[in-house]
Amino acid sequence: MSEDDDDPTPRAREALWQRVVVGLFAAVIWIVGALPNRLVYAIADLLAVPWFLWWCVRDRRGRRSSGYWRNCRIAFRPGAPLGAERPRRHLWRWSRHIAWLAIDFCRMHRITAANAHEHCDLREYPRVAEAFGEGKGLIFATGHIGVWDVAGHVAGLLGLPLTSVFRPSPLPALNRLIERLRTGTGSTVVARKNVMWTLKKVLGEHRAIGILADGGGKHSSVVAPFLGVPARTVATPALLHVMLGAPIAVVVMLRTGRMRFRLRVLDVIRDAATGDRERDLIAITGRINAALTQAVAEAPEQWFWQSRRFRHRPAGEQPGADGLPPLAVDRTRMAATRP
Repeated sequence: MSEDDDDPTPRAREALWQRVVVGLFAAVIWIVGALPNRLVYAIADLLAVPWFLWWCVRDRRGRRSSGYWRNCRIAFRPGAPLGAERPRRHLWRWSRHIAWLAIDFCRMHRITAANAHEHCDLREYPRVAEAFGEGKGLIFATGHIGVWDVAGHVAGLLGLPLTSVFRPSPLPALNRLIERLRTGTGSTVVARKNVMWTLKKVLGEHRAIGILADGGGKHSSVVAPFLGVPARTVATPALLHVMLGAPIAVVVMLRTGRMRFRLRVLDVIRDAATGDRERDLIAITGRINAALTQAVAEAPEQWFWQSRRFRHRPAGEQPGADGLPPLAVDRTRMAATRP
């Protein structure tokens, strides 16, 4: 008898249109995975054109609370870690990155244990292996920078399967398909609500978890500089470190070409708890944000520039004369503190 047989509540039959949509999506993934490299990425370049044109005309003055132009106004200005000017052709390169992300996701199953080093520059991986070898579990803090799904896929190939948090879609069949793609190398995914008990259990068993740590909303209690600007930030990695002592590896997988990637280990945070819980959460989250800011500086087109990252502002903050959130003080601005 299976576990499902013990569940007295039968699973509701999904609507036919949902199954058709997910079936078509699965077919597209298979086709994308089968096509030659250059052809499929050339198709992605074509798909990037409408996204590029949309943002060419969408709120170019950056007056909305979020979006590409608003985030660029915030991140690219005098005194900011990314500099005063947007890089040349930044909008197009970012638009192409968004399209290539979908291709990378559909083709990451082609990366295997036998060819991982052909697709990925893993020269910095020993720092991760050393942290995991301490036997306390490991917290991977990454962000919407580079190709995070490929990072999780490769971690499993290297013997470090992750338990990661995801935001489920309204379609259960689509959730199962995406979960199957993301767990092909032994990783596990859990829905983002009420996950602390699961994450603590995984770390207690001296395993690894992965968290997208570059987000934050109105309920995020910790404020720390990101891209040089104070921002409400997810504090889960810092909280787990304070509670359990597991080291935090701040990593990203940056794209360097078609099906070519580079692992960057930007910081490894160990023994950062001092006993002052609130101060520790702010300091550790600040280190994580500084490291992720460094990653965006290295590949400024590979972040989610359309996000709502700076929408919810700290209480009592006064915008500058330009209407933008003020920059953080210099000492918290850019470089991650390295051990």
